[in-house]
Amino acid sequence: MKCPKCGHEQEGTEKCDACDIYFAKYQAIQERLKNPPPSNRRKPREREPESSSKLPLVAAAALIIGGGVYFLGDDEPVEQVPTATNEEAPPPAPHGIMAQLAESHPPGNAIEAARNATVFIETPWGSLGSGFIVRSDCTIVTNRHVVDFNEDLYRAAIYSNQSLQQTVRSEAMERQARFYELSRIHSAMLASGAPREDIEAVRDELSALGDSLNSLPGELTDAVDEQVQDMAIQARTQPIVASLVDGTEFEIHQVRRSETLDLASFQLPAENCPFITLATSSDLRQGDRLYTIGSPSGLTYTVTSGIFSGNRDMESFTALQTDAPINPGNSGGPLIREDGSVIGINTAILRGTSGIGFAIPIELAKDEFNL
Repeated sequence: MKCPKCGHEQEGTEKCDACDIYFAKYQAIQERLKNPPPSNRRKPREREPESSSKLPLVAAAALIIGGGVYFLGDDEPVEQVPTATNEEAPPPAPHGIMAQLAESHPPGNAIEAARNATVFIETPWGSLGSGFIVRSDCTIVTNRHVVDFNEDLYRAAIYSNQSLQQTVRSEAMERQARFYELSRIHSAMLASGAPREDIEAVRDELSALGDSLNSLPGELTDAVDEQVQDMAIQARTQPIVASLVDGTEFEIHQVRRSETLDLASFQLPAENCPFITLATSSDLRQGDRLYTIGSPSGLTYTVTSGIFSGNRDMESFTALQTDAPINPGNSGGPLIREDGSVIGINTAILRGTSGIGFAIPIELAKDEFNL
């Protein structure tokens, strides 16, 4: 059995051992996404234009009202026409992404409803982040740094990789050990009067090995630069991937970026998405309870809580400070009230501290993207 989501092959036919989806349920969701049920919204009836002339009393006439025919004659009493009621048509049946998530992850409170409108973002260069849906047309807001490839940060991440550091140390130690061994052999050959050509061969190898030791940092730099350039090309040509709480993934090729703020926006190729109501951050009071939704360290759809700590002036705007944990993977996710409305975009933390995070007020995203 091959998993339709992650491609994992196994013998079991009920549930994927790799990504934990149930095959039947996943297939049903995909079918509903491709073929949304028709809306039950009723079309309003068209009214017949009223005549400017009076009905003649001697001639029979017909009134078409609600599909019934009533005749008026000389001697017959006029039948009463049923009066129209003020009952509203039933709301349209849920469809699209909203119906899909309502079935797979029915929200039990306002926080879980906001969770259903939060997305997990993965980039070609391995960066993880979050975003959230702000309109039913599936428009999403996130941080610009979540979707932008930063060469300096990527290079620093490569150098700080423990596996790479261990590989470089091992290579350096192997070359040094070989260099010391050849030095010992060379000294012994000189002392024993070995043939000149043998001594020269060892001396040449020693010289080349010494050059390689000296060039090792440069080799590492060249290899890292090549990897960074390769990834920069992929970042320009490959899509980012946004996924919903039920695992549905969308490839995103076009992103709007703010020129002045750490904000970005894109749209899912879907319809009728659940969305988070945009609130106002100006009426926040210190101590108000707040929640974050995101994917810290890849732990998708984690909810954490804290309080509003105060406003802090940044270089170009006033940020919202909170002690609700904001970790890598939370960036771009919503900072919400207890009623599930969003008041900020989780953006940054103060390095070397805990419990000091900052969010961009939602009003700035409203103005930037005309939300």
